[in-house]
Amino acid sequence: MVEFDVHNIQKIKLGVHITQVAFIVVSWVIEIVVFNKASSIDGRPGWYFGLCFLTIPAIIYLTMTPRFPRTRKFGPPLAFTIVDILFAFLWISAFASQASYNSSGKCKGACGASKAIVGMGVFIWLFWCLTALMSVYGYIYFRREGYLPGASRAPHNANMIDPDKEAFSTAPHDDEYAPVHNVDEHELPDHHEGSGYGAGSSSVGGGYDAPSYTSGGYQPPQVHDEPTSYTGYTGSAPVNSGPGGRLQFPDARYDNV
Repeated sequence: MVEFDVHNIQKIKLGVHITQVAFIVVSWVIEIVVFNKASSIDGRPGWYFGLCFLTIPAIIYLTMTPRFPRTRKFGPPLAFTIVDILFAFLWISAFASQASYNSSGKCKGACGASKAIVGMGVFIWLFWCLTALMSVYGYIYFRREGYLPGASRAPHNANMIDPDKEAFSTAPHDDEYAPVHNVDEHELPDHHEGSGYGAGSSSVGGGYDAPSYTSGGYQPPQVHDEPTSYTGYTGSAPVNSGPGGRLQFPDARYDNV
């Protein structure tokens, strides 16, 4: 048994609209034949003929707007519902007008073609009823779930969600929330000690500074009579723990290493 997937509703609706376009084009061609062969023409077949042109922009709007992310803002589900219902009423009036024209006897010489137009108009109207039902369902689904089925799974309030707060939360952020990025910066000690790479002092809390060598090459080991802090491959002070738990080399001569 085939299960219906609600996220395929836009594809189904697109297929119905394409079928509508095919029926409308055929009806438009047959209507031209009626205009040429009928004994008399009035506004009733003219309304059917004009509605064929009027329907094309509506179908383009209904089919193309949900397909592209940049155009979805111009197509709220309520607008789709209104357009589908409106054209369902317009097309029932169109084929009824054509049928009234046939019953008036003015179609002599093209009554067969005019009756075919009425039949095709009925199918076009039924297609509009089907798409209107799908649009109503899509609008109800949008009100309940927050997104249009088959078009986008992003909720309509997605721009209010803070991505740093909770990865899977749809709740909007508030003023009491602190971003998770760099939350431990204020916990780092801000001491200036004579430890680090390169002579002089470095800031432990200010981030890591890469070692800089003035000569640009390898510096040979040096021996200091007095204890100094760790500066590359040199003598050093006794073992102790500096800020941040960094160990220093003990007093020794490292010229033979």
